[in-house]
Amino acid sequence: MKQNKYRFQMRIFYIVLVIFLISRPLSAQEKMLTVEDAVLKQRSVLAPDRLSQLQWIPNTSKFAYVGKKEGKEVLIVQDAEGLKRDTVLNMFDFNIAWRNTMATEKDMNRFPFLTFQDANSFRFYYKNAYYLFKLNPLKVTLLAKAPENAEDLDFDPTSQKLAYTLNNNLFVHDGKNPAPVGDASAGDAYNRLEMITKDGAFGLLNGKGVHRNEFGITKGTFFSPQATKIAFYKMHEEMVSNYELMDFFAADTNHAKLFSPDSFKKIKYPMAGNVSHQVTVLVHDFKTKRTVELQTGEPLEQYLTNISWSPDEEYVFIAVVNRAQNEMKLNQYDARTGAYIKTLFTETHPKYVEPEKPMVFLPSDAGKFIWFSERDGYNHLYLYNRQGKLLSQLTKGKYAVTDIVGFEPKGNGLFFHATSEDGLNKLFYYLNLKNLQVTPINRMDGQHSGIASTDGKWILDTYSNTRIPRRTVLHDLSGKEYATLLNAKNPLADFKPCTIQLITIPSTDAKVKLNARMILPVNFDSTKKYPVIVYVYGGPHAQMVSNNWLGQADMWLYYMAQQGFITFSLDNRGSMNRGLEFENATHRQLGTLEIADQLAGVNFLKSKSYVDANRMGVFGWSFGGFMSTGLMTRTPGVFKVGVAGGPVIDWRMYEIMYTERYMDMPQENAEGYKKADLLNYVKDLKGKLLLIHGSSDDVVLWQHSLNYIKKSVEEGVLVDYMVYPGHAHNVMGPDRVHLMKKITQYFKDFL
Repeated sequence: MKQNKYRFQMRIFYIVLVIFLISRPLSAQEKMLTVEDAVLKQRSVLAPDRLSQLQWIPNTSKFAYVGKKEGKEVLIVQDAEGLKRDTVLNMFDFNIAWRNTMATEKDMNRFPFLTFQDANSFRFYYKNAYYLFKLNPLKVTLLAKAPENAEDLDFDPTSQKLAYTLNNNLFVHDGKNPAPVGDASAGDAYNRLEMITKDGAFGLLNGKGVHRNEFGITKGTFFSPQATKIAFYKMHEEMVSNYELMDFFAADTNHAKLFSPDSFKKIKYPMAGNVSHQVTVLVHDFKTKRTVELQTGEPLEQYLTNISWSPDEEYVFIAVVNRAQNEMKLNQYDARTGAYIKTLFTETHPKYVEPEKPMVFLPSDAGKFIWFSERDGYNHLYLYNRQGKLLSQLTKGKYAVTDIVGFEPKGNGLFFHATSEDGLNKLFYYLNLKNLQVTPINRMDGQHSGIASTDGKWILDTYSNTRIPRRTVLHDLSGKEYATLLNAKNPLADFKPCTIQLITIPSTDAKVKLNARMILPVNFDSTKKYPVIVYVYGGPHAQMVSNNWLGQADMWLYYMAQQGFITFSLDNRGSMNRGLEFENATHRQLGTLEIADQLAGVNFLKSKSYVDANRMGVFGWSFGGFMSTGLMTRTPGVFKVGVAGGPVIDWRMYEIMYTERYMDMPQENAEGYKKADLLNYVKDLKGKLLLIHGSSDDVVLWQHSLNYIKKSVEEGVLVDYMVYPGHAHNVMGPDRVHLMKKITQYFKDFL
């Protein structure tokens, strides 16, 4: 009896132990990501901590950021001198002031995006309106507001003018000086409204971004330095062919989504080799109420890019690029009359020129400006005078300057970011304009983002690399480190770890080295063989691999590595941050050198004993969809499985501005277009291929993949297809989880 009782007690003990082990939380490095984690949490709870909204307060040695106290956001101000830290505002007090101004609005749960104006006030944006928040006493003031359906908002903080478009017309709300037009019944916010244009219509756009937002164009309005005038784009698209996108869903009276096959959205889409739109630039004077058109001349099919003002507001400068995109003229125009004054200088290249940054005038000398150019093979800074005479090349070397961050107030220097020669790192630099000495503020490898205080004495530098999730450091101008303000923990510390490797691979041209990233599975065993997923983009203005947290990988790739796949990405020739020759090597032959370089990556993988060469897959979106489809059909048999999202199939059906830069016109490069046309290779497909497209894609038209499916039917080739109704060029929002589950399952099923 005693023995049976002992056995019973031991049985109970083991049952309780098993229940405890099953039910206890997973300890460090035992958890596994889910698709939902990888998609929905990679930029929130699974992203490295940051000092949110970090910024210098103008004309002080203080900086501000949003932190948390007892789980709720607070606004923190810290002084670089002594590092004293104060909580200056919490959400409770913010909402008290907010309700006093906007009684009909709900309380906010977190701070809106804010910009400090001075030590006692900041501006913020909310629902098409701009507000001023004073800290002492607590008060919110409405500065300017646009209608709910207004677009393209552009706010000038000095004048408090707000420009916006409505029904393709340009309006400006004056936050300080009432205009003589407006509807008094609409309230004070609309009494100061000026309608600049009245001819807006479908095919005629005012104040909006033009040229399909190429050439660095992000907006369509440009206030003069003191906001006494505004320059704006007018785009004529009447001559461009109409294209209709199916709008799959309409709302009934109960707001239910209904299938509506008769509902179409008409757009203008200028395809390569066809008639392009025509753009002009106008200037409106708020004092005289007069609008003039700048005499930019002919041919009308040209690109008016990188608009900038002279500091005295007398002139407008435009980088005018011809349709062939092999010549750029930096032109000067009279802002009062619209007259063409002169061409300051011209840049040409046998392949293409691509200005993406407007001229930057020196704050200490209005007679000089800085120009970005790749003329020596890398993007660098050049100093000119107002007459267009080159004074000096400010930066030199096998690296690319990416942007100017700001100037030292006495005019002695400026701050900028630039890549390393291999393109993997981006550092923050100070340039002494007197002796042209360039000094890195922090020499730690990684991707840096720096900001300088108004007086130029202090630097806040935030950076990461494959070992450091994120770190924010306070430096002085010499680079001396004063304090580490943030040292983020690994947000994946509780998950099973994968190994990330950054590697260099020779291309088919042995002199050219290619950057690649490989993520090895959990508990990697080099004696085993693993399937591989190659994630590819491959096109211009993109970089998949850098010395950043996770090696710049999307967290889904890390998730797939946890699932037992090796994931691999390579930046082929044609991608960015490796110099002009590296990028323009693919000119007139998109898809040829890129595929050759990707195959160099494949050969590297096959050289590894742990890679199963019979189980290799490829996935890409947009240009990457073009690449993954091309790799499946132009090199059949290399990959067993492919997934192509929003793929370009035939470059003749893609937009003029992008396509003709890299391929010239179809009439000029018939052989190049034919070679790149993926319809010519459908019959060669081996393996499983899944095409995915959004039905409302206005970037890569749905017609691309539909034509591919039609051709595959004609050729008797079996292809899988997935459409996301109502989605544009990418599948975003909650539906993205479905998308990535679909892609995950496809690779698991067939790889």
